[in-house]
Amino acid sequence: MRSDDAILKRLENKALHYLGRYASTEARLRQVLGRFAQRKMAEEEPARMAALIDKMVEDCRAKGYVNDQVFAEQKTASLRRGGSSRLQIKRKLYERGVDANLIDAAIDRHDDDQDHDPEVQAALIYARKRRLGPYRKPPIGQMEMKDGWRDRHYASLARAGFSAKTVGIIMALDDSAAAEHLFEVGYFD
Repeated sequence: MRSDDAILKRLENKALHYLGRYASTEARLRQVLGRFAQRKMAEEEPARMAALIDKMVEDCRAKGYVNDQVFAEQKTASLRRGGSSRLQIKRKLYERGVDANLIDAAIDRHDDDQDHDPEVQAALIYARKRRLGPYRKPPIGQMEMKDGWRDRHYASLARAGFSAKTVGIIMALDDSAAAEHLFEVGYFD
């Protein structure tokens, strides 16, 4: 049986090693330390280990090594640049263990800083990456409607978490030039 100080030192080393490599949330750090403790210190009492892991996570938070708010804001910005909808961002951050209030605040803060409608901008990025709607080859005006491509594209955008209104805006664009123009000038309600 090890002393609390010895266990905390091992947990700190693992936490610093992990946080040095990955941006993380408190919940994720707790999981990593829990698995580490099960592998390396299985002989220790589980309730005692859980309390020491909680103490280490709290120490890391107090020192600023892990900050769920900063993580949520950075991940939100990254996901928006990648074409993620508000719904996708919420799901991904929730899976990472970020509190729902922090998620909403991070998304609202990011979206308030934007000049254009961030959902439409993200949908355009998503459509460009997936060659949907106006980015389909050949351009929409030259296609036949018989193969049901419009329904498939609409469904793809909807599954990505975009609202019917946003999908309608994207699908109403005739070609990639119109889409790029909308991306540059922005969409305003």
